[in-house]
Amino acid sequence: MDSEGLNRHPDLESNILVMGLSSMLATFGNTLWFYFLPVYYSQEFSASPFQISAIYAAWLAMVAFGSSPAGALADTYGRKSVIVFSSLVSSLAIFVFAFSNNFLLSAIALPISGLGSSFFLVTNTLVAESVETEKRGTAFGKYSTMSGVAAAFSPILGGLAISNRGYMPLFLIGASLTLVAAVMRVLFLKETLPKSARSIFSGSKLKTYFASARDILGNRILLVLVLVYSMYNLFADQNSFVPPLYAKEVLGFNPFGLGVLFSVVLLVVAASRYPFGKLSDKIGRKNAIIISWIGEISVVYVFVFATNHSIAVIGIALWMLFGVMDSPAINAWVAEASPSRSRGLSMGVFYTITFIPTIPALLVSGYLFAIRPQLPFYANSLMGLVALILLVGFSRKKRDA
Repeated sequence: MDSEGLNRHPDLESNILVMGLSSMLATFGNTLWFYFLPVYYSQEFSASPFQISAIYAAWLAMVAFGSSPAGALADTYGRKSVIVFSSLVSSLAIFVFAFSNNFLLSAIALPISGLGSSFFLVTNTLVAESVETEKRGTAFGKYSTMSGVAAAFSPILGGLAISNRGYMPLFLIGASLTLVAAVMRVLFLKETLPKSARSIFSGSKLKTYFASARDILGNRILLVLVLVYSMYNLFADQNSFVPPLYAKEVLGFNPFGLGVLFSVVLLVVAASRYPFGKLSDKIGRKNAIIISWIGEISVVYVFVFATNHSIAVIGIALWMLFGVMDSPAINAWVAEASPSRSRGLSMGVFYTITFIPTIPALLVSGYLFAIRPQLPFYANSLMGLVALILLVGFSRKKRDA
């Protein structure tokens, strides 16, 4: 479905560098505080696991339901404008965190940042269109590596800062660096969608949205990807509220220990996404995803049942190593399976559909965590195993066809 190839200019490859460097700044600033956020709600406002799960569910709802309109707007006004807007919204949300001293405002700030995150997913479309098809896995890996390399040290610095000065300085740094990233994107990012290829925004756009959703459900590849990604990592992924709370309340990590734990996680991300992107170009998207999921389901319990902090660090590093392996592959796969002229909307609809089941699942995770902290991990592994079986079954049917 990528036959048109709207943009094949070598100059567009500079977008990978611009997005990588600008995201490096923003990600460095925001990972100073992000992994401590569940602990922040718990310590500063005495929020229960269920209340925290509700906040994260609202955040994910904004990500889910904002990604499709973001894709539609990107097909109308261009990728660059939507990405810049997302950066401004995210910066605003973090400033709200910084100057909020009550639970309600702090709870609202995270869903606002979710809106920024949903619009930022258009970056995946821009990256896909900035390189040739055969280089997309590598491009996604390169962009992800650049985005996360500096952030590998953020949680350690964040843990030290929290112990001495609290959360506010971290929020201010994160908001300011996100604003700087927005300026960089305004100045240096190149649009990948020519004006001649843009759709017209009108009341019929809602009809187009439903048509795009119907097209996805009618596309065998996208339908399978929607189904399995709706089930996988449903209750406890590495970026949910569950791992930080589990590390603090069950494994006994203090703020600095949490910083070390998640710095290791981010170091693994920074070191692995580029080679994993190249791997997906070499062995295929599907094979990279299958290997990733088998590893994730297997090694997570090294973290869950860790008998000391060193084993917990090793466990979460292995969990994250396999967890990031599928990211370049799935983004490239969805981009290649989407019609080129409506790729922004199609990818946005894909993310919306796959995120929706996670919204109630986060509430269930909070309830399960309150009963027994290990339960979200058990439920997550069970659903992940079902998703893996479905993906492997699809692979075999496709070979037999």
